[in-house]
Amino acid sequence: MQSTLPNLSKTPFVRLVIPFICGIILYRLFPNVQPFFIVVAISIFLVLLILYQTIPFLRESYSKMVYWGTLLNLSLILGGYYLTTNKIETGNNSNLIKSGFISGEIIEQPTIKDKSIKAVLDVKAIHVKNQWINSNGKIIVYFQKDNKSLSLKNGDNILFEPDIQEIENAGNPKEFDYKQYLAFHLITHQAYLKSQKWQLLNKSANNNLFLFSQKIRNKLLNILKKYGFKDETYAVTSAITVGYVNELDTEVKKAYSSSGAMHILSVSGLHVGVVYIVINFLLLFMRKKRFLVILKAIIIVSFLWFYALLTGMSPSVLRAATMFSFVVIGNALIRKTNIYNTLSASAMLMLVVNPLMLFDIGFQLSYLAVIGIVFFHPLIYKSIYLKNKLLDYVWSLTSVGIAAQIITLPISLYYFHQFPNYFLITGLVVIPLSSAIIYITMLLFVISSWDWGASIIAKILVYLVDFMNWFVKTVEHLPGAVFANIPFNTWQVILFYVSILLATQFLINKKILWLKLFLVSIILILGLNIYESTNIKLQRKVFVYNIKGISTINFIDGTNNVLFSDIDLQQNNSSYSLKGNWLSLGVEGERIVSFAKLNEQFLFSNLLTTNNENLFFKNNFFDFYGCRIVALRDKFNVSKNINNKVPINYLILSKNVDLKISDLLKVFIPKQIIIDSSNSKSKINNWVEQAKLLNINCFVVSEQGAFEIDI
Repeated sequence: MQSTLPNLSKTPFVRLVIPFICGIILYRLFPNVQPFFIVVAISIFLVLLILYQTIPFLRESYSKMVYWGTLLNLSLILGGYYLTTNKIETGNNSNLIKSGFISGEIIEQPTIKDKSIKAVLDVKAIHVKNQWINSNGKIIVYFQKDNKSLSLKNGDNILFEPDIQEIENAGNPKEFDYKQYLAFHLITHQAYLKSQKWQLLNKSANNNLFLFSQKIRNKLLNILKKYGFKDETYAVTSAITVGYVNELDTEVKKAYSSSGAMHILSVSGLHVGVVYIVINFLLLFMRKKRFLVILKAIIIVSFLWFYALLTGMSPSVLRAATMFSFVVIGNALIRKTNIYNTLSASAMLMLVVNPLMLFDIGFQLSYLAVIGIVFFHPLIYKSIYLKNKLLDYVWSLTSVGIAAQIITLPISLYYFHQFPNYFLITGLVVIPLSSAIIYITMLLFVISSWDWGASIIAKILVYLVDFMNWFVKTVEHLPGAVFANIPFNTWQVILFYVSILLATQFLINKKILWLKLFLVSIILILGLNIYESTNIKLQRKVFVYNIKGISTINFIDGTNNVLFSDIDLQQNNSSYSLKGNWLSLGVEGERIVSFAKLNEQFLFSNLLTTNNENLFFKNNFFDFYGCRIVALRDKFNVSKNINNKVPINYLILSKNVDLKISDLLKVFIPKQIIIDSSNSKSKINNWVEQAKLLNINCFVVSEQGAFEIDI
């Protein structure tokens, strides 16, 4: 088996992008040590310089290339760190809070919510101390839903009186870090605007390329609607052709995710490749004269980037557009391009413009998938020779899917904690089908003014999209379609990638050393799993989660997971706040008991549900391994004739229960009072003031995040 590893001497951008990425990661790990980091880097360089100049042995043993290479790598690390710092600072909107008025432009098509209109605003100027100051940064604005806000669109400029708040997480353990996600998109604040608090300065003039591209996209979407595309058919077609994903509902996303076809719904290399093939085919006549070849390259690159603009400039489409641009330019200049160098150059370019893109899941999966296909596909495909062309085509598609999955599996498990078991079957149908859909949709757009012909094409297209949706949903419901709820942490990701690298080296070089190291990595993975399994069996925890308007108490005993709640979290779509914690703790599926059923009538069924002899509960009282908890949510009569107060560990107040803390202290002796997130702001403030006067420890879940008890 021949090695397909890149030759570093022929791939300069590979050598450049690695230290640059290291600099970005260093900022992520140590964001507040910039001056110290610079001093250390300069000191290292000076020490190396002095040693190189003063010690003859070093000058004889190491060439100047080593010295300059060290300098270059340090510079790239510093550059990555500095550019990331600078990018983060441009998104710091703390000055907006002090402003009187803000002027800004809507930069994304507003999204209609149940009670509001959500938009992302690019701040242009702020009014401070009777003067307007140019500003930048982005904020999320929620407009009161009315006819005035419903008319807003991308490119509109507004003036508003701000009531800006910093975006905060709920503080539940292992919950999706929404604050960090937005910070990586340079958004740190949000505002809610009532109708009288803002006014429209001017409507969008469509005078820039981005707005022009969005106007064209809207026209293309209207063509789909005109020819009968609706519901799921419209949602999927618009997603895979022009990158419009707002119509995709949860059911469709779940079906494509569970079947292993989620990547089809986001515009990526497949889609950009189709555009490239079509434009290249249409311009085949421009290949005889030199100036025509150059003109052809300019036209193709322009179309690729306009398509990227049209589809929303996601990381995956940016990567594909950049890569194809390098290939087109290389061909026009009659220069052979190295795929690894092209990949690295495109990544370097994107990260210089926006270093924070490195932390985008789409960016990571996109590049890893391409690297996997480039490296592993030739090795896998050549391992089986098939004479039959149809079987060979099927095997080629299969080997592409395997190659991409090998390199993306660890990080996919880390982010999504599931594995679609039938991804190979799905890929055999969905990849060629989606390619055909893109081609036919492009044809529909071109002939849309010819009603008769367009109607026929539209019917064929609707049939193909409906068939693809049916197929994906069928795969989703096959037995064992998804291996779900897979706990996977950072150390497991690192060890899995190390084992993949070592196994690959052994298969290529056939050296026993690589096999031994691979086996060591497998032993480390197994050892880590045993260690974590042991910890899981010994864990005893209680959580009071921060879910707005909802009371929850979660008891974890080994893998036993009992949740007391006042509503059905699945119907309320609030379980996502808890899933991350359950996955990290390695617990079983939750056993839910309703607070409304904590009485004698449901005693037996509750005991069967909880299935935990160490958890005792009755009415408002809980005992878990000796930890005594009282949760008050309804009326509780405080007797005036109590001789012995009840010592408890925690007292939980829920649902604005009409009680004074001073009255509760006549009955209980709590070590800690917990005010959960089901209470109103005014009630919380009132209880907090009472607790301060009585010198009682008080924890407010809605402000401080989830409360965790480790027993």
